[in-house]
Amino acid sequence: MQHAFKTPGLREISRRSPYMHDGSLATLEQVVEHYDKGGVDRPSRSDLMKPLGLTPQEKSDLVTFLKTLTSDLNPTAMPVLPR
Repeated sequence: MQHAFKTPGLREISRRSPYMHDGSLATLEQVVEHYDKGGVDRPSRSDLMKPLGLTPQEKSDLVTFLKTLTSDLNPTAMPVLPR
């Protein structure tokens, strides 16, 4: 799998910016726009990557959904264990 990336799950996605393998996108809105346009046009891009043609409402709905995958709880701190 040349040019492949191991992608993390979507849980807590809104806490993990910047996005993409190189941190090039700062917001979920930018990520949705990136994929709506079909990604980056380069030889390594899969033939399955095509522009999505989402409406502004669909993009907004998708970002809203992604934000629901983040909890309201503060992350659990790692305890300091005795040696």
